[in-house]
Amino acid sequence: MNTSIPIPSIGTRFLFHGSQFEISFIGHGICRYSAIAGGRIFQIPYHQFEEWYKSGQIEYDFNTSNLLVNPEMTAKRIRKLRYIQAALSKLPRPTAVQPLTILIQQIAKEIQDQIPPNPRSVARWIRVYLLSNQCTESLEKKKSGNHYVRFSLEIERLIHQAIQEIYLRSERRDGKDVLAFIVGKAMEHGWTSHKIPCLRTIERRINRLDPYVVINAKKGSRTARKLLKAAGQSIISPTVMALVEIDTHYLDIIIIDDITGAILGRPFLSCAIDVYTRAIVGIYISLYPPSALTTLCVIRNMITRSYQGLSGGIPSQIVPDNGVEFKNNSFARLCETLKITITPSQVGTPNNKPHIESFFRTLTEDLTQKLSGTTFSNSTARGDYNASKTAKMTLADVQKYAEQWINEIYHTRIHSETNRIPILAWEDATKIVKPTSLSDDEASVLCRKPYERSINKGRVLIDYLYYFSPALATFEQQKLTKVIVLVDEIDLGHVFIVDPNDPTNLIKAECTNPSYAQGLTIYAHQEAQKIKKQMAQADVTRLGEKANLLARWHLLKKIQEDLQRKKPKLRQLVIDFPEEIKNLSMPIKPPPIVAEEQQATDGYTAFSSMEI
Repeated sequence: MNTSIPIPSIGTRFLFHGSQFEISFIGHGICRYSAIAGGRIFQIPYHQFEEWYKSGQIEYDFNTSNLLVNPEMTAKRIRKLRYIQAALSKLPRPTAVQPLTILIQQIAKEIQDQIPPNPRSVARWIRVYLLSNQCTESLEKKKSGNHYVRFSLEIERLIHQAIQEIYLRSERRDGKDVLAFIVGKAMEHGWTSHKIPCLRTIERRINRLDPYVVINAKKGSRTARKLLKAAGQSIISPTVMALVEIDTHYLDIIIIDDITGAILGRPFLSCAIDVYTRAIVGIYISLYPPSALTTLCVIRNMITRSYQGLSGGIPSQIVPDNGVEFKNNSFARLCETLKITITPSQVGTPNNKPHIESFFRTLTEDLTQKLSGTTFSNSTARGDYNASKTAKMTLADVQKYAEQWINEIYHTRIHSETNRIPILAWEDATKIVKPTSLSDDEASVLCRKPYERSINKGRVLIDYLYYFSPALATFEQQKLTKVIVLVDEIDLGHVFIVDPNDPTNLIKAECTNPSYAQGLTIYAHQEAQKIKKQMAQADVTRLGEKANLLARWHLLKKIQEDLQRKKPKLRQLVIDFPEEIKNLSMPIKPPPIVAEEQQATDGYTAFSSMEI
């Protein structure tokens, strides 16, 4: 029984943890493979692949090495086998020349072999067949060419070094540059007697490199993934809200402030689409870039939309924005509470979220580029159109028009892939499986990040904002100084305090600065804190980093001078400041030293001898 491990090759498909993959490249100690669904690229050491196969984690689904892929070679093998089997079964001495010559003529006539082999060739086939334990693969003719190392070990190392250091660079290097490096290094080390490879040999070595490694070195990993990734199978969702894609799109339109009319810039549209029905199930438009906060806003809108008569609900699995942090925020806490599975998308690969990307293209062509102030997709399409001067839309206008276009146009026309109208597909699917939803009040409580804080004078401090409640003062008097604070990162106007005596009871605490915090997001607040810190630093830079210490020094010197005028016999105040304060550019001339005649007997003695 043959227990050897089947050798995989390019095109071999295998199952790993229930998912199907295909090998894209094997060589140089690595195995690169891609997912059949989605086409995501992976790379592992080849020995790791073998270990997974031995442990049973990998199961071959389709191995090209087991197929008869070369009919011509197979026919030649069968021809040889007919002569061998006839000789072994009919001749007592199969390799004897005379009886073998007569047998060859008979077999050639039976199989209509126009050019029968000579007896010595058949005798050689028989010996090879018997020595290989009757293995038919041994009958194939070995490939011609050199099967040994043509160059010395030193030159082989130089070839490897030259390819790594010269060719695998972002600059445009070729085989001539690699060969020049090898020749130069060989001369430098005095290896003039060693055989040097020719240019064609170097080019063959380069052509055998993994294309992914070459493109990754020259153009970056993102380009390598894009060029070497097949589109893969379509991502299929089994039922409504089983799989939802979420992404953020930079809208091609400039908006203005609704009060001052000042230009605010281009807004971001964060959107969620149900893969099963292609219905839009969540939307959020803001000036904030993609983050865990904007994704949270989309999910919050999604899980409460059914109360507005719109498509939405709690999904089973989501593919969120690229680069979104999935830890220690309200978004992660909400997904954990609602048992939503997060499947991160690969950066720079839109095929991981093809349906939402397709929706954004449709939205741009059908709506965004038809509004006043659109920037179009590029400068060529824009022409002489001045987007800044024609901008008239506010953030609320864009939100209103986007929702109207989605509900009245996109949802009511036949989708090109499903051949169904999304809103009708949603209605039919929800009759079978109705998604679960939450009310606004329930979502407001769940979409919060917990903090543990200490109570101080009936208040708690969260990110430089104070929140107060009479109940907090009561807890403080009861020596319950530690409480859990639930913060809504979308609205910092108020927080909820978990009652330490009854965890099911929530207490509302208002911000001490309501005009600032009402409707304020955590992102806007943190940006405001950064600006505030920059202003403070600018003030310090303007006055000087040691301006405060210098002013204090001046004040103390003035006090000393006044005391000396009133008490001439008072000893001069000695102020021991650091050297950098003494050497400031604005020194004050010290008063004349008064000789000490006797100790003062009043209260000035203590002050005059103090140390700063």
